[in-house]
Amino acid sequence: MPHIKIELEHRNQIVLFNYLYSLYQHLGWPRASKYKKTEITIYTTIDLLKKNMKILNMISNQISFKISGCSTSQQKTIPD
Repeated sequence: MPHIKIELEHRNQIVLFNYLYSLYQHLGWPRASKYKKTEITIYTTIDLLKKNMKILNMISNQISFKISGCSTSQQKTIPD
């Protein structure tokens, strides 16, 4: 499944990120990593990747994070 991985600058911003992203919840499913506390993976579809990047750019005005990876693979993945 296509996904975008982001790395938050501060762990305590996870709740704020999830709130801001939930305003556009039809674009994907964010999941926090249980191993790396500042990493969030957003699972989406190929046709929504560009819209997700646009929304993430808007959210980056309020929260500091970097996009650490993006995949367009159609493989099934099991979130951790």
